[in-house]
Amino acid sequence: MLRKQQLYTKAITLRLQGFSYNEILQHIPVAQSTISRWCRAVPLTVQQRERLIELRDNNPLIQFRKKEALRIKRRAKEWAKEQRKRLLKIDESLLLSGILLYWAEGTKLGVSRDIEFTNTDFVMIVTMLAFFKRILGIPKERVRVMVRISDKGDLGEAESYWAKVTGISKHKFRRPELLKLNSKSKSLEKYPCGMCRLIIHDIFALRKLSALIELYRTELQRKLIRG
Repeated sequence: MLRKQQLYTKAITLRLQGFSYNEILQHIPVAQSTISRWCRAVPLTVQQRERLIELRDNNPLIQFRKKEALRIKRRAKEWAKEQRKRLLKIDESLLLSGILLYWAEGTKLGVSRDIEFTNTDFVMIVTMLAFFKRILGIPKERVRVMVRISDKGDLGEAESYWAKVTGISKHKFRRPELLKLNSKSKSLEKYPCGMCRLIIHDIFALRKLSALIELYRTELQRKLIRG
């Protein structure tokens, strides 16, 4: 117990001197999560913060990740510009429907690293599955499903329903989210099978989707400004 207290005291002392977590780990043999928990509330001076930011920005791994993120973003923008005309010819209604549905109902871009679309309407779910496959080139096998339903609802029935709608086996479903609804809520009565969330973990696909939405938004804004 004494040794742990000594390690804690030393960690706080080093942090007060402006040491980064990685630098503290070189002196204290504990997990990084422990250092983070111990030191997260330690106040730093402006100069110390600036030094830590400089250390982080000069970290080779951080630099590589930033360059890779920019490269993926550029590729996605190029893909959107190159494919737009071809995609409009293939299925204009599906392209525009998918863009508008995700823009309005999908997880906000930049908030998550996954593509996530949630809705109670099976038509919207089927439309987005078609959009993912035919527009973004994402096969159904890479899509995961999560059911969001009241904790008083019939989870088994809900998962069977959404498995039938999506054509995705229940063994590919993620752990459901059971919601504690207000006693006066009519959601379970109105939506007995809850909500279906489609999840795709694909950074490049997310960037392509983001580029399509941004391209559409920019063109729409330009048309509205012109009157």
